[in-house]
Amino acid sequence: MGTTKLTRKEILAEDPIHAAIIHIVDAFRSRGKIIAGAAAIAALLAAGVYFGMRYLDNREMAAQQELALGVAFFHGSVDPSAPDNPLQKGPVPLFKSDEAKYKAAIESFNKVISTYGSSKLSVLARYYLGLSQLRLGQKDEAVRNLEQVRNNTRDRTVGYLAKQVLARVYLDSGNPKETISILEGMIKDPQCELPKELLRLDLAKAYLGSGNRAEAGKVLQQAKEDSKPSMLNSMVVTELEQLEKSTGAGSGSPPPPQP
Repeated sequence: MGTTKLTRKEILAEDPIHAAIIHIVDAFRSRGKIIAGAAAIAALLAAGVYFGMRYLDNREMAAQQELALGVAFFHGSVDPSAPDNPLQKGPVPLFKSDEAKYKAAIESFNKVISTYGSSKLSVLARYYLGLSQLRLGQKDEAVRNLEQVRNNTRDRTVGYLAKQVLARVYLDSGNPKETISILEGMIKDPQCELPKELLRLDLAKAYLGSGNRAEAGKVLQQAKEDSKPSMLNSMVVTELEQLEKSTGAGSGSPPPPQP
């Protein structure tokens, strides 16, 4: 996982040390000791920048560690004989059940969000929080968190991933119209870097879910024509062939004459 760098604006916005320094500076100015105040201001600002940057570096490191722990829990293994401490047997977390695994992950992600909510890492933490909640069947809570990530501009890639998950959730919930709206928007968006073949596969399923087999076929055909040979391209071709076969079998048309 790469290191997330805060901008100067973000540093000043969330740094409590900087806020305290500004209060001290205002106090010096109000007393009118111009020369001494100016020297004190310069010294305080210099010290504040140094210690403030170190403080934020430590906070960022702690946030990354907590997020990494949550992700490790999310991808942990399950063994009914696992010890109470998931890390007791090594670096790969081991849990007694899937429920225990995702509950532990949720706890870590919530810590990142509540403690480091103004950082970009919290966006990724909320995305994983939504995924964990889906695994536990907490669909309403998951959708609320994924919707927040979907509309967050701090990390567009994670936002697009959240949209993709939401599209599938809405499709499984019997709402193909919302799924189609999300996926078509992503496919048309030049900033979306997710594989278009995968998005079109999901879009074709949404059209099938709405009963529009013809549009599903068009989407798959377009995906086949636009993509290069790859595993995703093979999946598209397979889906298209299956759709064409099922459409032909269900059309009631007579078989072609035998030579």
